[in-house]
Amino acid sequence: MAVVVFRSKVTGEVIMMRNHVEPIFKQAGIVFHDKGAFLAEDLPAVIQSLEKVIDAVAQNEVPEDEDEAKEKPAMLAAVGIRTRFYSLLKLLRKAADKGVNVHWEPLS
Repeated sequence: MAVVVFRSKVTGEVIMMRNHVEPIFKQAGIVFHDKGAFLAEDLPAVIQSLEKVIDAVAQNEVPEDEDEAKEKPAMLAAVGIRTRFYSLLKLLRKAADKGVNVHWEPLS
């Protein structure tokens, strides 16, 4: 599985699995390449598009049964879409506030 790292000059790194990011980007109308970037002036629209898709996906998520979840090891527990994308959206918002670009590339 490929791993992607997102970076900007004003934040740390956010590391995500490509197979989690790519379909959400596609639904948001964002072309995902191995290496890419968001320009600072495009970040508000990117954030808005991602939030819209994430909210739509979250509405269709089926909550995991609490009793079943307690029996599973934590690493096998379901992760909601809002939780999965929280750090990336935080990075994008901070970069937008500071007017800096965000880029991503495969983690090597």
